Amino acid sequence: MKTIQSTLLACAIISLCGAAFADERTATDEFHAAPGEAFSKGRGCSLRDIAGNWLFATGIGHQMLPGFPPDKDITALGTMEVRKDGTLSGTFDVTVQDSFFIPGIRYDGSVMINRDCTGTLTFVTEVGSVRTDSIALVGRGEIVGMSQDPANLWTYQARRVGYAGRRID
Repeated sequence: MKTIQSTLLACAIISLCGAAFADERTATDEFHAAPGEAFSKGRGCSLRDIAGNWLFATGIGHQMLPGFPPDKDITALGTMEVRKDGTLSGTFDVTVQDSFFIPGIRYDGSVMINRDCTGTLTFVTEVGSVRTDSIALVGRGEIVGMSQDPANLWTYQARRVGYAGRRID
């Protein structure tokens, strides 16, 4: 019985010591606690986690874009640079089924990331199309996303690239 009491007392002391020396966060800290302890050292996600250079590839999507042939599938591959202030820019190539290929379409936009590592990405292309996507940051090097437009069903994955794009704590 004394052994169990001693073990419980030792565990309680270790827990209190850990709390006393724990990383203290302030209101100005960029990170937020996420449910289930996010990948970012249990602090949740922020713009800092998503800033950097990315490459993305869409799955085959269904589109009803103005000026595009109706009911034709679409796919794209491109780049994205996310800056620390949440603005972004990049280019992408797009292919429309049985119709055409357009290389290097430029776009600009912004990203918002929640502490639970979900967020939204909004952008405008140089040809005038506007879109808002739901995204999830599933690791330091991967984003998954989908269009919020019911007429244009599209999903994609983005991977972080380049040494400068990697976050080093």
